[in-house]
Amino acid sequence: MKITEIREKLKTVGVDAYVVSYGNRFLGQDVLPEEHKLKILCGFSGSAGIAVVTLNEAFLFVDGRYELQARAETKSKEITVIDEMPRFKSVCDLLQQKNISAVGYDAWCHSVAEMEYLKRRYREMQFIDIGDLLNINKFRAITAYNRDIRFTGMSSTDKITSVTEVLQDYQADAFLFTSADSVSWLLNLYARDLPYSPIVRAYALVSKQGEVELFADDLQGAMKGKNWEQFATVLAQMENTCIMFDAHSTPEKIKMLIGDKVKLIKTKDICALFKAEKNPAELQGMINCHIRDGVALVKLLSWLDKHWHGLKEFDVVKKLHEIRTAQENFFSESFATIAGSGPNGAIVHYQPDAEHNSSLQENTLLLLDSGGQYFDGTTDVTRTIAIGQPTTEMISDFTNVLKAHIALARMRFPQNTSGIKLDVIARSVLWQTGQDYKHGTGHGVACFGNVHEGPISISAGGSDYGFKTNMITSNEPGLYKEGKYGIRIENLQYTVQSETADGFLEFRYLTKVPIDKKLIDKYLLTEGELAWLNEYHKNVYNSLAPYLNEIEKVWLKDACSPL
Repeated sequence: MKITEIREKLKTVGVDAYVVSYGNRFLGQDVLPEEHKLKILCGFSGSAGIAVVTLNEAFLFVDGRYELQARAETKSKEITVIDEMPRFKSVCDLLQQKNISAVGYDAWCHSVAEMEYLKRRYREMQFIDIGDLLNINKFRAITAYNRDIRFTGMSSTDKITSVTEVLQDYQADAFLFTSADSVSWLLNLYARDLPYSPIVRAYALVSKQGEVELFADDLQGAMKGKNWEQFATVLAQMENTCIMFDAHSTPEKIKMLIGDKVKLIKTKDICALFKAEKNPAELQGMINCHIRDGVALVKLLSWLDKHWHGLKEFDVVKKLHEIRTAQENFFSESFATIAGSGPNGAIVHYQPDAEHNSSLQENTLLLLDSGGQYFDGTTDVTRTIAIGQPTTEMISDFTNVLKAHIALARMRFPQNTSGIKLDVIARSVLWQTGQDYKHGTGHGVACFGNVHEGPISISAGGSDYGFKTNMITSNEPGLYKEGKYGIRIENLQYTVQSETADGFLEFRYLTKVPIDKKLIDKYLLTEGELAWLNEYHKNVYNSLAPYLNEIEKVWLKDACSPL
């Protein structure tokens, strides 16, 4: 589908602009390559963006993570890239400036909450559901599998009971779960449908009696479901009932289908709140899989240290995949590996492939961001690696990013503190040097689910949901210099009760991978920062050494020796 073809359809349906989002009816979830509307429309392959096509122009909104990538992947004569938060609101602000009022969109791809807000704010605009003009919102058949309770820690029966208790408190008849990761967690299901996430792409309607109806395309295996054509019929049969739902994860199209037949109660996704606080089995699984993942990364880094000459970025990606797949309980990568050498590291989510695959050059930096899905957990780790001898500038920049990372890792804070407040802890360290980064400092992480999991996050414009114990987030400040290099240091961490301050929380790190000491100026570190780093490396060595051969163990001992 070309932009010119979209314009012809706009004339047919009588609207002046059409909004194209990244996602589909599973809001906030990954999409398959053949479902990536933005890539099909304009070539942009990132996972966060929104486009709008008018009768005369076309625009693509991306955030700072994807600005360089979007400009490289799109044709500047056809579409203008705008570095601004990729939300429908940003599109409306632009259209308002251009006096465009009739806006077409696909109501399956935007939430109830989003559209209610837009219709209140932009009263002069007409928002018209004209469906999927690209005609690609079709879904594959899904085979669902059961997860073992030794990994989940709770049976699906017990989880459903927790949901029915909430329904009874609200005197509601059912809860409609439209978030696929919540459905997967609730029913202890997984699938191999998506390349990097084991979730089952389905909706679930849970009654106050604990009965569950699933809706998906040709659902097979551990649970059967009804197809999408039956979804509207089932809703119509629930006339005069009361259904709870999350307005932020439920497509507006569903509200249109229900109409006035059903009383709707807006609330937060019950499962999102439950699964954010990991149970003991989940937390132990995350601890265990991070040791195995750390072993895989050390095997890769020790190999890379001796064999980087003549290698390309994609060689590193393939080698890491080979090593990871040999680890116990491995399922898949948790996202496509980012391996940016030199200037490519400044493209925050750069991913090498057959067409974009630079050689590793001496005296440069390699930014390596990767993760694994294991049956007992999910990992996500970034290391910046010196190839050859780093410059003084590289060392200074890296050390400042490390100081930002440590500042958040060592922070003690009251329970229910929001990630918005925590974001400034890391970011302010770089502010002191006149530097910043255009992405969040941290995101929630599932236990064998989405590597980006709500409702918690650590970012300036993110969730205001408060932290409680056993919540897992990333800690990943960075620094990017276009045309030169990128730096990011990322560990996963979880919250625990502070041992010294009642009512306060602290972080404990999960990731066990050495931080490149060649890039650290220890004289820029405070005594407390240096103590944290040396203790971290001591823990990494003690945790991983028993699983390495002698050559790898010698490399790790040097990598983890005290500064």
